[in-house]
Amino acid sequence: MPVTRSSRYQQGTIDQVKRSKGEDVWVYRWRETAADGSRVQRKKTIGDLSQFPTEKSAWQAIENLRAEINAAEQRVGKTTVADAWGHFQIHELHDPDVGRSPSTIYGYLDYFKHQILPRWGKICLDDVKAVDVERWLRGLDLANGTKAKIRNHLSALFSHAIRHELYTKINPISSVRQSAVRERDPDILTIKEMEATIATIGPQAIRVMVMVAATTAIRRSELRGLRWADVDFEDLKISLRRGLFRKKETSMKTKASRKPVPILPELVEVLFQWRTETPYPADTDWIFASPFTEGKRPYWAESALTDHIRPAAIRAGVKKHIGWHTFRHSLASLLGQNGENVKVVQELLRHATTRITMEVYQQAEQDVKRAALSPFSGIFVVPKKAS
Repeated sequence: MPVTRSSRYQQGTIDQVKRSKGEDVWVYRWRETAADGSRVQRKKTIGDLSQFPTEKSAWQAIENLRAEINAAEQRVGKTTVADAWGHFQIHELHDPDVGRSPSTIYGYLDYFKHQILPRWGKICLDDVKAVDVERWLRGLDLANGTKAKIRNHLSALFSHAIRHELYTKINPISSVRQSAVRERDPDILTIKEMEATIATIGPQAIRVMVMVAATTAIRRSELRGLRWADVDFEDLKISLRRGLFRKKETSMKTKASRKPVPILPELVEVLFQWRTETPYPADTDWIFASPFTEGKRPYWAESALTDHIRPAAIRAGVKKHIGWHTFRHSLASLLGQNGENVKVVQELLRHATTRITMEVYQQAEQDVKRAALSPFSGIFVVPKKAS
């Protein structure tokens, strides 16, 4: 059975200290092992009462510091998953040289808080076994892709611990088996279903958003990050310079994702018309600026889906589940069904390789697959009964 946190783990203490001037401050005290083996008292001022009005809030403020202190104090192999996670947050998660996007960072924070730490937080790294992790993942009521992400995040934590000498064995997560294959194919919209849905969307800004998504395969964050200066109305293309995840701007990480996106002449007309009608038409304005923020931020993508796009699809009689990625999948699949060259489709979707395009994004409709079997119809010959 896995053992829990080593008895050498120390919480430290927090005291409220009076000052001759100004508000009282919170001071964190702990002990460290010096080079000669002696124990040395350390302290750190956390902040005053205006910053942290309660002792609980002061404890929360030094959570990562406490984890790092214990990671350094405990012998190799006895650092807990929670300790390693605290160390990971301080030294790697936000490291600009690593270049994780805000959405990736959010994913780490969310998966560790809600999935990994509740189960593994108090377990020593040395006691995390591949078979136990595999069994745990198998029991989670989550999609395969989500479980694969959790496994990968846990593996990254162990790689970090090995790199910083908090753990000296082979990464146990490297042998954890967890498929990322979808349990069901994503829904694909036909062109008629797209037309019917778009026709019943109320706000014009949302209608235009869907038209852009459906005909360019631009990702959700890239769609929100579009400014008017990004549209070249003469050369019929959009330059992708940023994404927008929640309130944070993201950069285009790969060479493929930074390539300009060609757009249809009809979309240029739609965008031009929308620019004449929106109250936010300046080059620096968001194309899909939200009136609820007076144009300071674009519409929230999820709100647009739940409040306008999905209800419009229901009104149009479309019973498929629609997300922003549905338009990207649909474009790839429809182009594939029309016999377009896979290299062209790859570049339109800005994938690094054609393998991703074919294996992940392209799928054929049942009618198309059935039609492909039509040459075999002649084998179904019913023998005549002897008279």
